[in-house]
Amino acid sequence: MQEQQTEMDAHTADYWARQLRIGTWVAVFVTSIGGVRIALNWPPSRHFWLVPVVAVVLLQAAALRLPWARLVQHKNVRNWLLLWWFGELPVLLLFGLNDRRGLMLYLPGAVLLLLTAAALWSPAVVVVLGAASVLGYCVLLPAQAATDVVTTVVLVAMMICVVGLTAVNAQSRRRLDRRRTTAEQRTVTLLEASADAVLAIGEGGYIRFVSSSVQQLLGYPGEQLLGTRIGEYADPEQLDELRAWMYGIWDLPDATTRRTETRLRGADGEWVYVDVIGRTLKGDPEMPAVVISLRDIGARRALEAELQRQAFTDPLTGMPNRSLFREKLEQAVTGVEGRPVTLLLLDLDDFKLVNDNLGHSAGDELLATIAERLRAQVRPGDMLARLGGDEFAILMEDLAPSDAAALAARLLTVVREPIRLASRDVICTLSIGIASVTGGDGVTDEQLLGNADLAMYAAKRAGRNAYRIFEPTMTMSVLEEAQQRADLEHALEHDEFLVLYQPVVDMHTQRLTGVEALVRWQHPRDGLLGPYHFIAHAEANGLIVPLGRWVLRQATQQLAYWRTESPEAAADLRMNVNLSARQFQYAGLVDDVRAAIADAGIDSASLTLEITESMLMADIESAKETLHSLRRLGVRLAIDDFGTGYSSLSYLKQLPVDIIKIDKTFVDQVDTDADDVALVDAVVGLGQALKMQTVAEGIETDGQWAMLRRIGIDHGQGYLFGRPSSPEDIYLLLDDPAAKVSM
Repeated sequence: MQEQQTEMDAHTADYWARQLRIGTWVAVFVTSIGGVRIALNWPPSRHFWLVPVVAVVLLQAAALRLPWARLVQHKNVRNWLLLWWFGELPVLLLFGLNDRRGLMLYLPGAVLLLLTAAALWSPAVVVVLGAASVLGYCVLLPAQAATDVVTTVVLVAMMICVVGLTAVNAQSRRRLDRRRTTAEQRTVTLLEASADAVLAIGEGGYIRFVSSSVQQLLGYPGEQLLGTRIGEYADPEQLDELRAWMYGIWDLPDATTRRTETRLRGADGEWVYVDVIGRTLKGDPEMPAVVISLRDIGARRALEAELQRQAFTDPLTGMPNRSLFREKLEQAVTGVEGRPVTLLLLDLDDFKLVNDNLGHSAGDELLATIAERLRAQVRPGDMLARLGGDEFAILMEDLAPSDAAALAARLLTVVREPIRLASRDVICTLSIGIASVTGGDGVTDEQLLGNADLAMYAAKRAGRNAYRIFEPTMTMSVLEEAQQRADLEHALEHDEFLVLYQPVVDMHTQRLTGVEALVRWQHPRDGLLGPYHFIAHAEANGLIVPLGRWVLRQATQQLAYWRTESPEAAADLRMNVNLSARQFQYAGLVDDVRAAIADAGIDSASLTLEITESMLMADIESAKETLHSLRRLGVRLAIDDFGTGYSSLSYLKQLPVDIIKIDKTFVDQVDTDADDVALVDAVVGLGQALKMQTVAEGIETDGQWAMLRRIGIDHGQGYLFGRPSSPEDIYLLLDDPAAKVSM
């Protein structure tokens, strides 16, 4: 019959093994005493009993070497062991009947059997064994001691008391065992329910105890880990660190706690990040060890990694962001002495126009495409980062200045390739600033970044779509530009600008038909400044947009005032307002024009907006869209400086333009140069064919006026008819319609 395995923990098995060995020693001792009695006190004819007695002693001594801790885990083995205890009693009784001192040996022998039985068996077994012992005692007393009835009863009663006490001890032991088992089971249950795995590590790093929750953590059955070393599952890169931690905590006093983090190899071969808390229990006599608890921190590490990635990575392009870039820049600048560090600062030109005209989604798509193009041009060891908005940076080490310039030239080329956005081809340009430093020369990362920034702005001032290498003189230029911007902002805030108006007349009658609004700066120190002193600066720093909006409002309100004060004379008067390149590209232009007309209360057809030919040709498709939007407001549109932008007839036909203004360069010698006459005549013919009016600019002599009138120009403008004048002077002309314009 197959033996049945019962549940018995290692602690209980060890206890049984110890008690069995104690009982075996008792049996060997008692049996040996019996052998000595036979040899010394029995007659020679009965010495043959020594043979079985010696054999029993030898068998019992041999039983001491049996693996009881393993054997007692089988229920059948424990059942058979009962026969050993009950088999000892008849042997004691038989010896007591044959030895005249047998009663003296029987009593202590029986008591020893009861005591050892009480350490292992239940009270019921002890009571049955005790009853058998008392029965044998009752047999021996009359035969050996010849006691009377009273004495026999007293001795038997005392023996029964001994049996009762051992049974009570057995019951107490079982109750304590149950409590211990319950407590241990509760502990095991808590350990199993916990997500933490608990290990006891003995000397040498060997695992002596493992909670079952280790399988949930690492995938290994607990018994597979017993007897192995914790280092067998550690990451080789962290093994030395883990060993040092284990040795360090082993040398600490008991109950000391230490903590670390490491990663262990799971059963599936994957690494598991764990938080390790160790506590020393070297003084535990049962299991001197370091008890460690392992907690899976993979999710936390993943979250930390994700937060780290988010903290140092640009979400749109996946590039390092400003924080990580600044950290790497500082490391590079303070790194190896004598090692060159080069920084390229890149800024997209007029990126705001893409966001304003096409929307932020298109802007994001543009940035992502530009980022990929930039990434393809840098070396694997270089750092390409997005600093924010439309600004990028490239950090390179061990690069010659000439190589940096070559890289910048390539970047300008690849970025200019058209990008398809919202069914339109968009062309972007870059402004790049380059600055270099040698590690250890005392230049800080802030200074290097500032130098590259100065060079980048120098590239923008040079017309954009360019790169510049930092030079010390750039600092002064930037300071001057900053002062100019501050002065312009101050002028806008304190109404230092004013608008003059230059007459536009009918070429045949010299009757005033309109005026062109021209802005001037009444500088508190330098006096009245013309546009050449400040328009370019305002265009470069973006202040041209608020300045142009102010001029537009001033002009429309002035026209409304003239019409109110002189309704008949100013009824047909038109107001011409120039638009700058940046103002024309500004997404809010149409709204600004609509608001200015509505606030002034004038009809939109009395307002003419002038756009230069070069502005139209910069991006003809975008220009067409803007012009049509303005046209829908009802305003008139004029091409200023016609003939200088090389526009084609096919484009001109597509534009909703009302007026062509011939540039002054073609008027200066029109009365003396046949080529200029032919050119102006061609423009007049073109205007008539396209049903556009023509205006000649810069007329200063009677000869120019006579020739242009003969060619067929509709309107004229120039010093011959009047210089830019104040609103009051223009009002005087309106008030005297018979007067010619000649201010």
